[in-house]
Order: sequence, then C-alpha cells, then structure tokens
Amino acid sequence: MANKSFIIYQGPSLIDGMPIVAIAQVKSGNRKTGDMVQTWILRSDIDPITASRTGADSSICGDCPHKGKPSNKATGQAIDRTCYVNLLFAPNNVFKAYKRGAYETAQGHEAIRAIGLLRGVRLGSYGDPMAVPSYVWESLTSGAEYVTAYTHQRNTMPESIMTSADNLAQAESAWDRGERTFRVIASLDSIVKGKEVLCPASEEAGARVQCASCKLCGGASVKGKSVAIVAHGTSKRKAKELVA
Repeated sequence: MANKSFIIYQGPSLIDGMPIVAIAQVKSGNRKTGDMVQTWILRSDIDPITASRTGADSSICGDCPHKGKPSNKATGQAIDRTCYVNLLFAPNNVFKAYKRGAYETAQGHEAIRAIGLLRGVRLGSYGDPMAVPSYVWESLTSGAEYVTAYTHQRNTMPESIMTSADNLAQAESAWDRGERTFRVIASLDSIVKGKEVLCPASEEAGARVQCASCKLCGGASVKGKSVAIVAHGTSKRKAKELVA
C-alpha cells in the first residue's frame, strides 16, 4: 500500500448529482504540506481542464469563487480562474491514470480506514470534500493522526473541516457559528488580531513548517485561532484582486 493510490468513492456528487471520483494518494512529495495522504476529487467523465473551461467543475468545486467563469473557447481552462491548484499537473495526471485503470478500489470501511491509518490526511487536495459522502471521509480519517480540510460549501463537518472564507464578512459569519476558517487575504494587514494567525507554511511566514507538522487546519477539533493566508499560486495577482 505504501506507494499506491486508491479509488475511495465513485458515484454522484453531493453538490449536483453528476459523476465524480475520489482518489486517495498514499505517498506525497508536496513541499508545502509534507508527506500526507492526498485526496483528489474529480469529475469521472471529464478531464479537469475541460471541466474547468465548461463549468462542469461545479460538481467538485461547488460555488467556490476561485474556479472562474466558463469559457466558450475550445481549449484552456476557465476565465479568471484564481485557484492555486495547477490543473496541468497533479489533477490532470491523476485523471489520466484513473482512465487507464491504474487505481484499485478500496472497498468498505476497513480498506479505506487502512489508507489513512496513523497518517496525516488531506481532504480535497483538489476538489471540495462536501462533494463526497461524509461516510467516506469518516472511514478514511477514523485512524488518522490528523486531518486538514477546507470547504467553500455549507460546512456539515465543522469539527474536522475548515470553512473557506474570501472576505471578512464570510469569516465573521462562520465564527458566529463556532467554525474555524481558512481565509485568503490580499495582504498581511487584513489579518484580524485575536481571531486569526498567518499560515505558518506560507511564504510570508517564511514557510517555517509544513502542514504535516503544523496541523492547525483540522476544523473545530483543533483548539486554536483561525488561519489566514495571502493569496498565492500562479494566479495570485487575480486572487488578491478577488478578495481585496
């Protein structure tokens, strides 16, 4: 199992009912997160770039403002997409491997639990965890050491998933509900003192730790302040404009 990836869910998206797949990657060389179990949530019938361009990624991204707007072009991704995930790399490669039949299916609670056993687990390395039934995540994380997760949808698992916020009003609303937030900000002076801390794995914080050692983004189960991060990734300029 050490170097494998597994299908942990195939079925309708809980967001719009369209076909999706969730794949758990056991080993990861991600420099920011460290070696965690990564999970990729994809349309099972459309490659990630086409899904982005046509708006079909709503099945796995919901109403996230960073997914951009559909384009009528024959190639490329969505217009004004500000998501930090580069679709050309991991999402596209995972989709191609899935279509080649490269992944086994983990059947049942014990098989899925074994993937995350005593490991850090990241829910939604790409895609929103709320698109996948909660019982899948409950199995995957039931023996995990820690979990990191984020959602732009209505957070039905606030004890383990951070609520993604893109402005202060969204963050304050989530705080009133007892949720912890992960907020994308345009600059450091946007951080709310006493409520938020700068992501320790961010460039602005000196990237002094990886997510694997930080463990702050585990929802309300973590007793700590909410987390803020300055917009980053290949579209960070547009992302800063979006959240400013």
